[in-house]
Amino acid sequence: MEQTKTNNSLYRVAKGFIIFFILFSAYYSYSHAGDLAKLGFPDYFRIELVCAKILGAAALLLPFTPNRVKEWVYAGFVIAMVSALVAHISSGEPAGKIAFVSVDLVLILLSIRYVSARDRGRV
Repeated sequence: MEQTKTNNSLYRVAKGFIIFFILFSAYYSYSHAGDLAKLGFPDYFRIELVCAKILGAAALLLPFTPNRVKEWVYAGFVIAMVSALVAHISSGEPAGKIAFVSVDLVLILLSIRYVSARDRGRV
């Protein structure tokens, strides 16, 4: 019983982290158009990213979202994070920004690993 409670708590924390991070990322992308332009992204792509991140977070929040859809949402988030890392490295950003994005990518991968295992009933 205690193990189940702990797993449920870890599941909620991991899923909450993913949702919070993606929504914060959507907010930042929306409010800092100049930063994304420096990375080489056109403005229309910034709007697409914001919409996709908000829709993905909403899909994770809705309890009736099928697990297959959640898996695609997680895959999309990882693709977005890897793309952000490549963009920061390619545009010559300072090491601190690259490290921040790298740590975020590692944290989201760890969270996704736990959440997706839980969603499939393996934990």
